[in-house]
Amino acid sequence: MKRRQFLSSIGLTGLALIAPNAWAKIALEAGVHYKLLAKPVAIAPAKKKVVEVFGYSCPHCYHLEPSLHEWLKQKPQEVSFERMPVVFNNPNWIFMARAFFTAQELGILEASHNAFFDALHRDKKPLFTLEALADFYSQFGVDKKQFTDTYQGFSVDQQIRKAAKLTQEYQVEGVPAVIVNGKFLTDVPMAGSREDLWQTVDQLLQR
Repeated sequence: MKRRQFLSSIGLTGLALIAPNAWAKIALEAGVHYKLLAKPVAIAPAKKKVVEVFGYSCPHCYHLEPSLHEWLKQKPQEVSFERMPVVFNNPNWIFMARAFFTAQELGILEASHNAFFDALHRDKKPLFTLEALADFYSQFGVDKKQFTDTYQGFSVDQQIRKAAKLTQEYQVEGVPAVIVNGKFLTDVPMAGSREDLWQTVDQLLQR
């Protein structure tokens, strides 16, 4: 995490001891359970929207995936959800963000997203060069040259610029972070646990 280390094991454990069914009784506090963005970011045409800001190289983002998938199974239909790779002003973050947008551009993101996470964190594959990325993503039916050309292309450049702008507008200092309705930012340390994060998100969606 770029912003700060996870809460101390004592503090995080203490928060995690709150029973899930007791969480709903706790009034969310700005600056404690979530951060109110200085300037709201438009979410139109969506009525309600959740954005997960993540980084492929972030182990906390990887470990958030199971609880995220569970939340997605039960989220209200009217809630729009999207992932956005964080773009800090650092070559390593940009490199991984370009992999995400390239897969998205080529129509293989859904098939490759979890596999890429697993390759990095579970299998410890050294996917840190463009050649290695092209080789990895070729298993999803794209030509290596096609992947490389897309990775280096104008469309991905534009998406990187947009994500960099949104990273600043969302006031993201570390990942994973979750943006709710373009107004609120929350994360695991503020919520107390991965599971409580999504309960916090559900409450913020009603505001």
